[in-house]
Amino acid sequence: MTPPRTEHERLEALVGRWRTEGWTSETAGAPAARVEAVDVYEWLPGRLALLHTVDAHVGEERIEGAEIVGWDPARRAYVTQYFGTDGPNSYEASLVEEDGVLVWSMRSRVDRFIGTFSDDGNTIIGQWGHLVDDEKWQPWMTITLTKL
Repeated sequence: MTPPRTEHERLEALVGRWRTEGWTSETAGAPAARVEAVDVYEWLPGRLALLHTVDAHVGEERIEGAEIVGWDPARRAYVTQYFGTDGPNSYEASLVEEDGVLVWSMRSRVDRFIGTFSDDGNTIIGQWGHLVDDEKWQPWMTITLTKL
């Protein structure tokens, strides 16, 4: 997969409607839960940032939210701002080719994600982690996004 020339153009890899499926990790306090969602990424006017909307079920909990994703040249990173029924969050992210594979990674103060694109760009397989006790990263959920 050849990366586009600019950081803004690179976001094209995310544009579309995605079916998201997976499982949360079992913990001492909770069994693993099924994750099912529809994630939609679309260009905002000017094609400099994306609007990402989420409609998900994690176990019995329904989560709805929206996020803006754009390039911040001062930080030399993508930044996001999310607001949803599960609370707000902001991430610093990268979308780069590593060893011939496109990788989307995001990190906030309390969680992180890394996902790899399939060669055709129609699937992303990813893992979420969550920070526990401000010091140890723990697996949170494994998901697969499939472009519809």
